[in-house]
Amino acid sequence: MKLQLGQLFGEHMVLQQGKNIPVWGTSVNNDEITVALNGVEKKTETVNGRFEVCFDPMEAIDKTTLIVKSKKLDEEICFRDIAIGEVWLAGGQSNMEFILKYDFDREEALSTEDDEYLRCFTCPQTPFLGYQEKEILPEHGFWRRWKEEDERIMFSAVGMYMGRILREKLKVPVGIISCNWGGTPAAAWTALEDLEANEKLRPIFEEYEESLKQIDLRKYYESAAKPVPLPTKEMQEFNDRFMMGEDMSEFFKNLGSMPKPDPSLWNAFTISPLSAVKHSALYENMLKKVAPYAIRGFLWYQGEDDDARERIDCYDESMITMIRSWRKLWKEELPFYQVELAPFRGVGITAAKRYHIMREKQYAASKALPEVYEICILDAGEEYNIHPRHKKIVGERLGRIVMKHSYGDESLTADCPRFVEARREEHRIVIRFDHCADGLKTAGDLKKYLFLEEQDRAIDYDYETDKDELILKGFFTEKVTVSYCYSNYCVAVLYNSEGQPAFGFTCEV
Repeated sequence: MKLQLGQLFGEHMVLQQGKNIPVWGTSVNNDEITVALNGVEKKTETVNGRFEVCFDPMEAIDKTTLIVKSKKLDEEICFRDIAIGEVWLAGGQSNMEFILKYDFDREEALSTEDDEYLRCFTCPQTPFLGYQEKEILPEHGFWRRWKEEDERIMFSAVGMYMGRILREKLKVPVGIISCNWGGTPAAAWTALEDLEANEKLRPIFEEYEESLKQIDLRKYYESAAKPVPLPTKEMQEFNDRFMMGEDMSEFFKNLGSMPKPDPSLWNAFTISPLSAVKHSALYENMLKKVAPYAIRGFLWYQGEDDDARERIDCYDESMITMIRSWRKLWKEELPFYQVELAPFRGVGITAAKRYHIMREKQYAASKALPEVYEICILDAGEEYNIHPRHKKIVGERLGRIVMKHSYGDESLTADCPRFVEARREEHRIVIRFDHCADGLKTAGDLKKYLFLEEQDRAIDYDYETDKDELILKGFFTEKVTVSYCYSNYCVAVLYNSEGQPAFGFTCEV
């Protein structure tokens, strides 16, 4: 046994300003531990090998030191280049995990000046206890700084662009904790007791119980005990092509006809006892290693996997439960910012199913809880790439809305326009939006993505914008269904004066 701190503590880390700062770790039983942070010293003893101290809130500082000493072991840990500033947790699946290496604006981002006070910690992906120890070449689990190119390209692209906004506006160190895993559902990130308490999420457990019937557990656990193999050259080349947005339609068309793997063998993406997609797996093995690290709030970009698994109808309940679960873990009503799904059509077994309903469910979750905010990215999708590469749009939009709602910066209209109401006026339908800044505008032909139907018959119309209203002119006699960007794939056409796209919607009027 040796003196050891929690996973997130290390050289170059960023600690949260203005909040209590917990520091924890492990040592031998009944050890006397001394922890000194920024010149303040705390003493405690280990209980069952674990210790934790909590420092009073501190102001932002560029560089300070954390020293931890064990009396019994006569060991010392010293981190000399740590900062105190703003810390955000960036969670979700592959679009949040998506690193700068694959970003459309990568070269522009890499050309910016060094900023050693913009930092990112990527949590090792661990679906079950002991998995991390099986990795041959772990590449995560330490703090990176915005300096050398090989460090920069490994930042979460969304987290980096968001963090740059905060650095520019707040002038304090910013740390992004990237805690995510591609192809995982919201339930994997939620505490078991919270999932079990919500009867509407019972289908998640039923799906798992059916999956278990297909597994030979003896073969399964034997497979799981083997070391995690390094990706083959072919797999790495495929991953690079996939993440760079190359046309993979032929591959995915044929994917459904390929031989299926033996379900008895361990697979991180099949619902099984040790998989990353099993309910609560990543909450237990990844998220709980982050808490109670002091943070300002959460960023979230996920939903594609729940659509693929057809957990669409209960996705709002899944998200509500997950958000509550995270807040309970941190014992604080932390703000939660989610990215609405980007437009995507896909092909074959990877094709989008009901993204327009998923977006409705995301909005429903945001309305159900306090301090939950959304951004619209209907202008940042790609028809056949589930990993749209324009992450600058996403990250900077997150940065602006975070600056408004968490830091009180009212200098920008950060929220995207949202449908409020529709009314009939003779041969006009008038639709009002909020968050329009100096008014609505269109970019492109609205008729390509806004449709009017009367008794299942398409209606032609003319349109104009007037401040916060969209006015549709036509000949209407019966009740009319209006739908805008209400499909899996679409392109934003309606914006406010600050360039924020309007959320999709459907209504009857």
